Amino acid sequence: MNRFRSLIRQSPAIAIATAALALSVAGGATAATVSGNASTPVKWHNLTLLNGWSYGGFGSFHVAYYLDANHVVHLRGSAHSGVYTKATFRLPSGIRPSHILSMPVYASNNSVGEMNILPNGQVIVFDQASGNNVRDFTSFDGVSFPLG
Repeated sequence: MNRFRSLIRQSPAIAIATAALALSVAGGATAATVSGNASTPVKWHNLTLLNGWSYGGFGSFHVAYYLDANHVVHLRGSAHSGVYTKATFRLPSGIRPSHILSMPVYASNNSVGEMNILPNGQVIVFDQASGNNVRDFTSFDGVSFPLG
């Protein structure tokens, strides 16, 4: 434990990055189980897939969002086979960011795709290759962002 504390003192950036990684990995699971009131279940709201995107399958969730008591939006679910560079889905007006957000998402073949969330609510996924990885399968599990 002393070695860990020493590492934190020497490099707070590593400690912060490690904490951020742990929280981002747990984000979807946390949102699925925590609602501010233990007796109130989390209410996920399904989203409509657009532009040929369809449910990702493989036992994953359908694309949905949850807004927690701290005004953090949590996403879950998966999609595949849509029109590349076209919106996968659109977030409702009450949960859209005020500026463009870019964040990594899991894509097929164990690759990293990218997701852009636009202020108009459009969510667009892409990868640095031809787009095949995100079209084959993209997961939104664990993605979360604060409103504002």
